Amino acid sequence: MRTLEDEIEDAVAVDLTVLPPHQRRAYAGLDQYRRPVEVRGVQELAKGIAESFGAFAIFDVETVLRSPAITPFVTQTLYSIPLELRRAACDRDRLKAESARKEMARIISAALMARYHFEPLKHVSTSCHPNWEMAFEQQFGAGRGHPNLEAQTSRHSSEGRGGDPDE
Repeated sequence: MRTLEDEIEDAVAVDLTVLPPHQRRAYAGLDQYRRPVEVRGVQELAKGIAESFGAFAIFDVETVLRSPAITPFVTQTLYSIPLELRRAACDRDRLKAESARKEMARIISAALMARYHFEPLKHVSTSCHPNWEMAFEQQFGAGRGHPNLEAQTSRHSSEGRGGDPDE
């Protein structure tokens, strides 16, 4: 049976695998001829990885986060991966590159699991993000989480705009 850790690691591994070659080389600090250059595109990669967790409620202690909120932590984690491992992920030897990508996915997912608690939302798939708030409330209740979640959901409704709070 697949564990949550396996799902998180697989989501990161897929993101690293489907990354276009030019982005993979930029993250590894290589140009098109595989010469060392300045590392680029880390924030874009971090954003893509974070977006993979759109179907999860992510808890940082008792604060609930949506997937974009973990982007800064993913960025830090990506910078912490050794440059040699990033460059190995760009190797022409497919087995070596695949092995390096799997190791990178393991490092990233271990860091995410150590920092955050992930709960898959039952009624949300990665393709239907608009249902996130509703699925979260059904599964965890409206009272749990941080006050910004309630502020975000009330912003989208027509209730509570102006006027007396007792109305």
